[in-house]
Amino acid sequence: MAYIRTVKRKKGTIYKAEIRVQGRSPLYQTFDRLSDAQRWAEDTEAILRSGGHVGETPPDDMPFSQALDKYELKISSQKRPNTRAREITSANALRAGFKGLSLKQITPAVVAAFRDKRLETIGPSTLQKDLALLSHLYTIARTEWALEINNPVAAIRKPAMPAGRLRLLSKDEARNLLEICRQSRNEKLYHYVQLLLHTGMRPSEGAGLCWGQISIDKRIIDLTVTKTEPRRVPLTIKAIEILLDIMPENCSRENRVFLPEKISATVQRRPNLFFRRAFDNAVKKAKIENFNMHDLRHTAASYLLMAGVDLRTLADILGHSTMQMVQRYTHLLDDHKIKAIDHIGNLGI
Repeated sequence: MAYIRTVKRKKGTIYKAEIRVQGRSPLYQTFDRLSDAQRWAEDTEAILRSGGHVGETPPDDMPFSQALDKYELKISSQKRPNTRAREITSANALRAGFKGLSLKQITPAVVAAFRDKRLETIGPSTLQKDLALLSHLYTIARTEWALEINNPVAAIRKPAMPAGRLRLLSKDEARNLLEICRQSRNEKLYHYVQLLLHTGMRPSEGAGLCWGQISIDKRIIDLTVTKTEPRRVPLTIKAIEILLDIMPENCSRENRVFLPEKISATVQRRPNLFFRRAFDNAVKKAKIENFNMHDLRHTAASYLLMAGVDLRTLADILGHSTMQMVQRYTHLLDDHKIKAIDHIGNLGI
C-alpha cells in the first residue's frame, strides 16, 4: 500500500511517499512535486510486489536520509513539542553530514569526523543532542526495523561537557536592566523579563504563553507542554500586576501573552527568539557582562533558595525532574550555613 503525506516547511511544501508491502521493510522517499511522489510510489510498489529489489541499498541496509525520514515520521512525531522542535535542528545537521550514505556506511570513523567538524562551529551541548538523536535512530533501526546494523555512536568519544555556569543578577543589576528594558522599542520586553525573574520559567516557556494558561485568581500558570513534565508555576503579586498591565480587555484563551499573531516557524519552535535581539541590546546597554536570557531563571532560583525555599519545592517550581539539577545552587547558602552552625558554637563549653 502506498501513502503520500504533505509536509509544509518554511522553504515550501514537500511530499513524503511511503510504500508498505507485506513481508518487506517499508520504503520512504521525499519529493518536491506531488506527481513525482505518486509516480515513484506506483512504480516502486509494483516492483516490490513482483519480488524485485529497489535501489542500490541491500535489503539489510537503508539510506540514511530514508532512515531519518522514517524516524521523524514514526518516532519524533510522538515526542513532546519542545523535543520535536529541538530535534529538527539536529536532524538537519545529520542529514547534511551523512548525505548520500547508507546506515552501514556510517562507521565510527565517519561519525568521529562529523563530531570534530561540528565542534568547530557549535558547543559540546549541541553536539551531544545531535549524537543522541543519531544513536537512538540506530537503536530503533536495529530493534524495531529488524536491520542488522551496529551503532557507530557507541564506539566514539563524546565531547566533554563544560562545567555548569551560574551567573546571577545582583539587585542593583536587576533594577538597572529592568529600567533599560522599559525603554526598549520592544514594548513587552520589560514585562517579559520581569515575569521570568518572578517565576523562574524557561525563556521559551514564558515567551510562548497563552492567556488560557494563566489563572489570575489562583495565581497559577499552567504549563501543560514543557521541556520535562507538566507543572503549575505559582505567581507572585508582582507577577500578577505585570500580567494585568498587558492583559487586553477582550482576549480569548488562545491569544498569546507576548507574541504577535503572525510569527515565523523558527519563533514558533523557540518563542524566546522574539525577544533575543532586544534583550541582548538591553544587557549591553546595562553594561552587564557574561549574562544571557537563561540566567534570568538562575537568578530567580538562587534568590528563592537564599530566601529559605527548600530544594524539593524549588525543583517543583523550576520543573527539574531530579534534585541534582538544583544542587548547583546550594553553594549560595554558605553564609546561611555558617550563621546556622554558630547556634551550636557554645556546645560543650
